[in-house]
Amino acid sequence: MNPTFRSLPSRCAGALACGVFLGLLPGPQSAHAVPPPFAIQGPGVNAGDFRITVFASGISFPLGMVKLSDGSILVAISDGTSFWSGSVGRLLRLVDADGNGVADGAGTVLYTGLTGGQTSLRHYGNLFFVTGQGVGRPITILRAGATPASALTLVGKISINYPSGSWMHPHSALNLRPTPGHPESCDLFFQLGSDQNFAKTTRTATLSSSTITGATGTLQGESIYKLTITDNGTSVVASALTRVAKGLRNAAGFAFHPVTGDLYLEDNGIDGLVDVNEPLSADELNVVPAAQIDDGTVPDFGFPTNYTAYDTGVLVGGGGVQPLMAFQPVPDGLLDSESEGPNDIAFAPPGFPPGLDNGIFVGFHGKWALGGLLNEENPLVFADLRSKTYFQFVGNKEPGIGHLDGLMSTDDSLFLADLTATGSTENSNKAGVIYQIKSLVSRLAYRTSHGVPELTWPAGVLQQADDLSGQWGDVQGATSPYPVGVDPARVTRFYRTRN
Repeated sequence: MNPTFRSLPSRCAGALACGVFLGLLPGPQSAHAVPPPFAIQGPGVNAGDFRITVFASGISFPLGMVKLSDGSILVAISDGTSFWSGSVGRLLRLVDADGNGVADGAGTVLYTGLTGGQTSLRHYGNLFFVTGQGVGRPITILRAGATPASALTLVGKISINYPSGSWMHPHSALNLRPTPGHPESCDLFFQLGSDQNFAKTTRTATLSSSTITGATGTLQGESIYKLTITDNGTSVVASALTRVAKGLRNAAGFAFHPVTGDLYLEDNGIDGLVDVNEPLSADELNVVPAAQIDDGTVPDFGFPTNYTAYDTGVLVGGGGVQPLMAFQPVPDGLLDSESEGPNDIAFAPPGFPPGLDNGIFVGFHGKWALGGLLNEENPLVFADLRSKTYFQFVGNKEPGIGHLDGLMSTDDSLFLADLTATGSTENSNKAGVIYQIKSLVSRLAYRTSHGVPELTWPAGVLQQADDLSGQWGDVQGATSPYPVGVDPARVTRFYRTRN
């Protein structure tokens, strides 16, 4: 079938200026077959550009998610009636073979025996990294099997050991990047937040492992750390524990920019000193430039004495690295609409429509144990990195949503894990839900990655022609991202995608 096309403004720079032009794009696909489970909103947002489905339901406390090589989804769950106690952590593989946005069946467990309260899952090469929140929940490293459907095997565990007494914001988040210049290694990033609501953390924790050499060191609170992990095929070795950032109350969600490698992170605002539901300071979105991660400096984001006051926007202290954005209530008629307690962030899928393709989605937990209309602080926010503005993409007035605490982006979809639709983490067995928001707009885009021009597209086959009236041919073997070189023998080239 011949695809339909719409024009794309040409964006050429650097080597592409000699005559490589971006061409035409297919239009939107079919709209929803069934009503979506919730509404989306915001400036320029067209609900018809998306398919929103309940990807999986009846799951116990889903949170961390990764996409496997065959397109299936691996999710960390905590089986039991309580997220915090008595549950068993498992890694569940969900398959959507027909691509209809709904997982086929209940899924298959690829690993079990983890402690409950699992909060983060990441993947690099043949290794999987999973952790829970706080004491007794180590960072567990697992190895992939022969196929995406194969069981995972244990490689080792890294423990974070806390001093006696409570620690308000223990470790809970992970992320990974390739170690610069060492493709056999990856850098594991994790956070250790403040031990109190509104005071400097003076105590320390320690890192240790009985199975992974080199996983040792002292950890200061209010920080993000990185640890290099080298895979030897049958075992791993850790090295170079490094403090990456400080002055952070609780950076429980962070992600790397897919092009620049900059580390973006959220930080949780200070709870109200009189009413904990009315924060003293605003939640934040911050960034550590890629070059600064490895240059030996440790940026200080200012907690506890420097912050942006909630609601008023007054800058207190004025020291430290200032945030990219401080999340304030959004005007909404007579009452402002609140967004409180960010838990996870994810970069927008590259296949999302223009206006939603250059930013970060932020999932807000909201009120601790409430869901639906009782939790008026739990939206999904889109933060636009071009304009440095934000809006609620999924509002905080959805009756069926509890806490959109887990986010994962693919080329054309954003997956959302609702930890528990009832809002309660104590009596909500199998109340978790995973949603898929899939773009129906196939969009060819241009970018430069490490100085190399690339084309990206979420779906379809890349085609090429010498002119718009000429014959279009498939670019054999082309996958997204596709590097675009300059051919002196061909003055002009046009590109498009077909379904």
